[in-house]
Amino acid sequence: MQHMKRVAGAVVGLALTLAAGQAMAQTQQLKMGAGLAGTYPLYSAKFADMVNKNVPGVQVSPVSVGSVEAQADMQKGELQFKIGYAFDVKRIADGLSTIPMKTPDVCHLQTVFGDGLFVVAKADSPINSLNDLAKGRYRVWTGPKTGFFYNIILPLMEAHGMNLADLEKTGSVLETFGYGETAGAFQDRRLDVTFFSGGIPYNLLLQIESQPGFKFIKISPEAMKKFQELRPGIETRVLPKNTYKGQSEDLTIPWYANQVIATTKVPEPVQYQITKVMNEKAKEFHGIFPGSEEIGAVDPLSANQVQLCKGAERYYKEIGKLK
Repeated sequence: MQHMKRVAGAVVGLALTLAAGQAMAQTQQLKMGAGLAGTYPLYSAKFADMVNKNVPGVQVSPVSVGSVEAQADMQKGELQFKIGYAFDVKRIADGLSTIPMKTPDVCHLQTVFGDGLFVVAKADSPINSLNDLAKGRYRVWTGPKTGFFYNIILPLMEAHGMNLADLEKTGSVLETFGYGETAGAFQDRRLDVTFFSGGIPYNLLLQIESQPGFKFIKISPEAMKKFQELRPGIETRVLPKNTYKGQSEDLTIPWYANQVIATTKVPEPVQYQITKVMNEKAKEFHGIFPGSEEIGAVDPLSANQVQLCKGAERYYKEIGKLK
């Protein structure tokens, strides 16, 4: 009798194991490019959590990877989602970015929030314009050549009539370590000039405003206009004075929208369910970082320059955003 109970128990255990294995096999394991630092990892973690809780049969895992590389990985089938800047998503899709690989299989799910580009120098620095970099030897952070920042710093320098190669020729050092290290490097005085991209106020700028302190490098109206011509889709926004310590006047900064994209290989019903959840539960994002209150408030189709995912199209037609 005891032997029969053990056999029966083993059979039940095997059945449960097989059932669990079958359930795992039926669950779609998907990955999202979550950026490297700042707001992107925070957004992506919440995105994954909301999908995992609200979309049956789908599990999303955030992956720490730069925006340009993430989109190339999407085309190769290694990632299924990412968050990125709308103007940059289009450039990458067309093969015009720092990884010359076209990504025609990406599609738009939702525009979520905006970010600004901030150029900062040490508070006691003689640098007041990017043109001043030509007057000395400095340590300037640009990130790796395959990354987003290099791809936006390059045209910003060009808009000032300069290029990065000339800086190296005059003895400046272009630092390429990861974005997540920039605030610490600035605090350790290993950088003279660096670049940040985020909302208002931005957590990495708050980190350095007291230790060691910083000042913004202004972009002239002429340089801003040229920069916008070089990167269509970039707008401007005013950063109000006193947003940070020592900021005594308003500052006009480049401003661009973030969008969430998927690959067209993600099944249309999954695209639909995720788009529905992200729009209808948008307030769950509010408070996870400054500027997150824009999620759900901005037009979810604004700034997009790539094709719309079929599942997203179905949802937006249902709610009257599309005819």
